[in-house]
Amino acid sequence: MADNEMLTQLNIMLEGLKKKATALTDILSISENQRTVIESELPFEGVREMIFGMNEEKQSSINIVRACDDMFEKMLKDIGPELDAQQENYKSQVKLLQEHIRIVMDLDVKIRVAEEENNRLLDGRRATEIPVAHGGLKPKVAMPMDSAKVLNAYKQGKTNYKG
Repeated sequence: MADNEMLTQLNIMLEGLKKKATALTDILSISENQRTVIESELPFEGVREMIFGMNEEKQSSINIVRACDDMFEKMLKDIGPELDAQQENYKSQVKLLQEHIRIVMDLDVKIRVAEEENNRLLDGRRATEIPVAHGGLKPKVAMPMDSAKVLNAYKQGKTNYKG
């Protein structure tokens, strides 16, 4: 592969990482907005509906992240061996890629923390705020599962995941 082709490939990968970072930032923002809704004075059912709508908003950003990951992995597989063999020629580009990978990883951790906190807060509200018609509280009911929880459970081989 010619130098200019390799540089083009590396620049495409860098742009993919930037696009992924933007999508992750959007997801983090939605997660933070969800926390605000969960902590609001809205009745639980209203909170649940708003959270569900926000999860639908997240899905388009999740799709972008997946597409960026797929593209990055494919390109790395294609150019990886040559890049390894000629590391010295592409030091600055690799350094930029590494910096953006760190940014993406940092955003991923922040999202995971925000999602865990939101789930904890939502569980707390669910356990205490579901009124029964004649007063009192209903027992905790199952909510639709968070897609991240389902994916993590699947990766761990748990096929009977209950949330």
